[in-house]
This record gives sequence, structure tokens and C-alpha cells, in this order.
Amino acid sequence: MKRFPGFQPRGPRTAGSNLPAGPLAASGKITAASFRGTGEAAGEPPAAVSANRIRVVMFGMALLTAGLLVQLVRVQFGTYAPVFAARKDEGVTRLERLVPARGLIFDRNGRLLAGNTTSYVIEIETRQLTAASRLSIADVLSKTLVLPLEQLYSQLSVDWVARGQYRIRLTRTGSAGEPLPITVDKFVASALNGFLADPLAPDLSGLALVPAPTRIYPAGSLAGHVLGFVNQEGQGFFGVEGFYDEWLAGKPITIARPMIAPEARLQPDPPAGVNLVLTIDTDIQQMVELELAKAIESSGSEHGEILVMDPSNGEILAMASWPILDPNAYEPWLTVAGDEEPVIAPAVGAMYEPGSTFKVITMAAALDAGVVEPDTEFIDTGQIEVGGNTIRNWDGDAWGPQSMLGCMKHSLNVCLAWVASDRLGASTLYNYLRAFGVGQLTGIDLAGEVPGQLRTPRHPEWTESDLGTNAFGQGVSLTPIQLLVAVSAVANQGLMVQPHVVRQVIGPNGAYSPQTTVIGRPISEETAADMTTMLAASLTGETAYASVPGYQIAGKTGTAQIPTEFGYDSHWTIASFIGWGPIDDPSFVVLVRLDKPEASPWGSVVAAPVFQEVARRLVVFLEIAPDALRMASG
Repeated sequence: MKRFPGFQPRGPRTAGSNLPAGPLAASGKITAASFRGTGEAAGEPPAAVSANRIRVVMFGMALLTAGLLVQLVRVQFGTYAPVFAARKDEGVTRLERLVPARGLIFDRNGRLLAGNTTSYVIEIETRQLTAASRLSIADVLSKTLVLPLEQLYSQLSVDWVARGQYRIRLTRTGSAGEPLPITVDKFVASALNGFLADPLAPDLSGLALVPAPTRIYPAGSLAGHVLGFVNQEGQGFFGVEGFYDEWLAGKPITIARPMIAPEARLQPDPPAGVNLVLTIDTDIQQMVELELAKAIESSGSEHGEILVMDPSNGEILAMASWPILDPNAYEPWLTVAGDEEPVIAPAVGAMYEPGSTFKVITMAAALDAGVVEPDTEFIDTGQIEVGGNTIRNWDGDAWGPQSMLGCMKHSLNVCLAWVASDRLGASTLYNYLRAFGVGQLTGIDLAGEVPGQLRTPRHPEWTESDLGTNAFGQGVSLTPIQLLVAVSAVANQGLMVQPHVVRQVIGPNGAYSPQTTVIGRPISEETAADMTTMLAASLTGETAYASVPGYQIAGKTGTAQIPTEFGYDSHWTIASFIGWGPIDDPSFVVLVRLDKPEASPWGSVVAAPVFQEVARRLVVFLEIAPDALRMASG
């Protein structure tokens, strides 16, 4: 309820509060003896005392009646007549929804990533509006908040009461032209309350400042795509905020609100939402974001991602995307993409053709199926025909006799197409791809995940040529998180675990920690070991840019063409690298993806060095001793 100058709720009466000072007031009891004692002490006859008392009482009643008449006139015709009329119409109580404090979000080390503050929503009690207050409210808000006067006044000039709307929210126009509630911080709210309390200030009858919990992100844009955001209505979107919205929001309660001044209200506290502790390490996250920003600038890429996961338990240690998202100011970010549909969480919601990084999955399937060995020989003639489609190597050359290790080392498209079409066959290959989770959701606890796309022989648009192109990552679409999880099975002895970003849930009944969830074993432990050895050896020939001195690293580059409605883009590529280490006991698997790099189209040139720098710093953050030292100690 609005506070008005000079109008304060009356406090509770105490016994004897209207009595004169003395024994009567002290006792709080009115007795015949007390009256008698007062009269007799004055020496008056009983009849005279009674007449005097009657005259005093009648005079008091006359004063009281006069006061009531004056107050009645004020209520019916005075400045606050609309206020009292509104209260009469509304009754003594009204239902009010109380929103609990939203749960807090921390990183794995207890650093606050998402908290709460109080802002104030500008609302209007439409039955309290006057002709003067409409203009005054519009004028004050326009000058204070730098908003168009005409827009505000037009909202206030609507006959809301005739429409049956007795309380409205004033709105402003958002960046996309949508109406958004007008909110102010505590400093602006204090200034506006000063106007309301000042009898000499312009008439602001009808203006109400309603406190509303507001989400804040102390670290700004750090891990913005992981966190998502909370809109002005208190709803979580994308990322952690979206996925765990119901848990974080808590349970609102509805109460019957007495029509009394705000300071006299006793308000219950609804149960707050749960707190979340993430797997994200802000030190690693900050490092990764800085490396991504440097890579974007040096390569001239449009977009990019870097993901870091512990392959043994699926914990996401860092997840960076470019352009960055500041959840404190998410509205401008939505316009960055222009006419394109923006993806708030590209690591889980943006599909792309992975290119040669996908060869890790194809070769692992062939090794596991027993149709090839690491030393199986293939004669590369520079081209192969599959389903009527001619497939060539990335450089157009013929590489002659090659082992499977050589095929991976030189990233030969022709060899992988041969492995898929001549050795594996469609049924076996696609069974392995499904086992790796290709074209399926990983189940990561981030809102906005999409499943990717995989055409199988059952699909009406599948052709035999897909068998050859899918083998080297063309014609199949994944999200970055899907590729990361699939390849992590090779790093994790054949076991594929579900990725997650929440490490602990803290509620009123205690703390809960999600357990590691194995979502599949696409290959055997032996196959995983052979594949890791091959990829560690292939790095020495494919690129030295991804090596980390003192540590054995396994990995694979990727240079993918970008499909369009007119075929594949002849100019732009997606450059990537995926790798893990140390290979004897992997603590991290890292995916680097750069979209449309201008400096070079090749993953070995622009993406591999980024992986190298991230891995070099990860071994420090994670306190991983060099291979020689770890081997010597046991």
C-alpha cells in the first residue's frame, strides 16, 4: 500500500491510554471508588459533581462529533479521497503472491557466480490517478529514467479502471521493440520515495514502487553462456538458470494481504530456492575465455568455443563461447547476430559438421570391430568412389601405401572412406555411431541442448555416398558437447560418461552430489588404448603445434567445410582440434573450435596452437606432474 504524507497507521491502544495521568491511568481500571474519591476530595456535593461531569461529557462528545465530520469531509472530498475509495472497493485484504529468494550459484571453489539484489518495479494504482498526477508521474519518470515523456503519458492516459484493471506496470521499449517492465535500483527508488513523501513535491498519486528480487552476476560475462540468465519476470533461460529454473526459483506462496501501510506488514518468508555448486573452475574458465578471445582476434574468426572436461567423471571444468554473453545485460547480446537466430548456449545448441575430428570415432569403430589393425595397409590412390560420389583427400594428393596410423597421421579422407565402405559397412558403422551418441542428446544439465543430425540407411534421404562422407565428418552434424563426450570415451578406457555442470545441490534438507553416470561403452578398453597410442603418435607428424613439453598428448585436428543451400562454401571453414592428456591417466579433454578463420582455413594452423596453450596451462592449474616424474614415483 502506498504511503502518504501525514497518514500513518495507528498503533495498538493500551489500557488507559486516553485517561489522565495518576492512579487511574496507572491502574488501568475505572471503578466507582475512583470517581468517588476524586469528587469528595474536591469537597463538592454529589449532585453538583454529577452535573459538571455531564456538561464535560457533552462538550467532549460535541468536539468528537465535529472532528468526525471534518474527517468524513476529508475522506470523501479531500486529496486522498481516491485512496480511501480504492481501499473501500478492495476490501480489508487482497491476495498477494510472494516470490522467494532465488537460489545462489557458486563455482566449484565457492566463488559466487549468481546472486540476488532488490530492484523496484514501477506500478500504478489506476484508481488513485488524477489529471495532475498523470502528467507529474510521466514528467518525473521521464527526467529521472531518461525515457520518452509521450510514451509514459500515453500509458497513464488510458482509462484502465473502465477496463477493470486497477494496478498496472509501466513499460519501456526493449531493444527488439518489445515492451519491458520499468525497473529501478534502490538509489532511484529512494529518490522517487522522497518525492512521494514531500508534500511540496508534484502530485504523484497512483505511483507505487514494488520491490522485486533481481538476479545479479558478480563476475560479469565470466561463464555467461554456462549460467544463462533470468529475465525481468524472474524466469531462467538457457544454461544452468534455465535447466534448474524450478529448483532455483523455490516455491512462491500466496497470502491475504491486509490493506495497511507497508511498514506495518508482517511478511512471511517463502522457502528460498536451492543453491548450486558448479563443476566450473573460475580460474580455468577465465584462462580459457582469455585464450579464446586471443584466438578469435589473431585468426579473425567469427565465432568459437573451447570446452574442457574431466573424461573420468564428466565434470565440465570450463566452457567458453564467443561472442561473450553478459547475463547482467543480455538484451543487447540478442541483437549481435543480426538477422540470424542467436544461440545463447552454442556449446550445446549449435550444430556443425566436425570434419576430420570425426575420424577418431570412425577409426575407433573399425579397430573395435576387428576389421582393421593399426598396421593394416591401405594403398592411397588419391581418390575413391562410394555410392557414385568421388571422394578425394584434403590436399588432392595420393599418399601411396599407408598403415591405419599413417591414415590418421596424414588425415586421409580416402582411407577413412575405404574403412567405412569396404571394411565396416553401413550397418556396423551406424551402430557404432549411435553407441557413441551421435545424433543424440548427451543429457548435459544445460538448457537449450539439441541432438544433432545423423542420417542412417533408414532415413529417406540417405544415400550410399553418405557412408563414405560420414566417415570423415561430412554430412553429419554434432554439437561441440556431443563430439567432446564421444571422443572422451577413447580417453576414458572406452567408457562414455554423461557430462554435467552441477557438482552439488544444497537445499533445506542438506546437500546432494550427483554421481558419475556411465551412458555407454562404445569400444573396449583395448581399443581405447590402441586408438590413444595412434593419436599420440600421429601428432608428431600431423602437427607439432599441439604438443606440450614433458607430457604425452593425444589428439586430432579438424578442418570442416561449411554446408550451404547451394553446396559447400568454397571459402570458409571450421577449424578445430580435440585432444586429451596425459595419455596414461587423462585429467582433461579439450575441444577448440573456430568458425570462419581468416588467417588460415586449417585446424592444424589456427586451432592446434590454442589447444597447446590451454593444455600447457591446464597441467599447472590441475597440478599434474610431468610424465617422467609421475612414472618415477610410481
